[in-house]
Amino acid sequence: MTDRGLERSPVGSVRAQMNGPLPRDPFEILDELGHRPPYWVANPGDVDGYWVVTRYADAVALLQDVENFSSTRAHIPIQSQMETPMIPIETDPPETQRIRKLLMARMTAAQALKLEPRMRELAAGIIAGFRDRGSCDAVLEFARVYPIAVFLEFFGLPPERGEEFRAHAHRFLRKFDPQDWKAIRAIVEEQVQAKRRGSGEDLLSAIATSELDGVPLELPMAVNLASTVFLGGLETLPSNLGWSLRHLATDPDARERIAARPERIPAALEELLRLYSVANPLRRAVRDLEFRGARMRADDRIHVSLSSANRDPAEFGRGVHLDREPNRHLGFGAGPHRCVGSHLARRELRVALEEWHSAIPVYRIARDARITYQGPIYSMDSLPLEWDV
Repeated sequence: MTDRGLERSPVGSVRAQMNGPLPRDPFEILDELGHRPPYWVANPGDVDGYWVVTRYADAVALLQDVENFSSTRAHIPIQSQMETPMIPIETDPPETQRIRKLLMARMTAAQALKLEPRMRELAAGIIAGFRDRGSCDAVLEFARVYPIAVFLEFFGLPPERGEEFRAHAHRFLRKFDPQDWKAIRAIVEEQVQAKRRGSGEDLLSAIATSELDGVPLELPMAVNLASTVFLGGLETLPSNLGWSLRHLATDPDARERIAARPERIPAALEELLRLYSVANPLRRAVRDLEFRGARMRADDRIHVSLSSANRDPAEFGRGVHLDREPNRHLGFGAGPHRCVGSHLARRELRVALEEWHSAIPVYRIARDARITYQGPIYSMDSLPLEWDV
């Protein structure tokens, strides 16, 4: 049995340092830390600390247990400095389901499929810009450019302000500075006000003009909901795409198989989402309780490491299987907060990998590449790739 605050293990010390710049590949670090019952990370710079869940079965059980684990007041220690919550992330059922209904009709698989031609056009055009050069920084020139271009059109934001939007999201999701959250909300509020005067078909227009229980959505809630969706669309997907290209650049056999047979890409994509999950939700214990051998106190925060859970050998065995079926990974979470944009994300990633390998089937990490890493949303700062032309 583990008590809060009593464990001072090297594992907890390493975990406490996995924010900001990282000394090496974060997934290698997580594999070395392994999978164990929930443990406490003492971190004086983060209130007093938090529990970490790393096993697959534990993560699924906790995310589905909304009676004992709340999503409110759980996400960041500076939350008291934030004037507004992040909706629907910082809600609990049944409020969560009420708000998610505002998004679901625009986030279906059918809606994502309708966007595919435009996704292909954008991806192919971006790749053509560096294809004949024989090299590119796959993070800076593709993984951060293509998903954002798609998202800006889908969401209904001016493309000329794309980099400004991305920069705010990038800083906020790494430093959790309330000023960035305020800046994001100010930008979105300006756009919501404009959308309410129009009749657009984009997601932001739908949010701006939606009704909740038959009543027009109040402006503060519309802004908070749109701002949260905005954050979700601009950071995790570029990270996922970067990790996928890095993996395939270092696995020639796998790369050759999917380049020769693109119909294998959907299954390969699920395995890559499993291997390189970057979103790790937080929850708060509602009451004093025992969970999987950990004595948790009311209001303790819990870091649910999906990045670790998705690499748990008890669920997935050892090794990488790009044709794994079924693949019950938690790349999009589990429970009532499972990612509402999963259909869109899957379609974007599939198109990206298909267009890339159609244009550049053989590539490698540049010989002089120096890759650096960041947390808490695990990502690479750059990924220099090269190929023969």
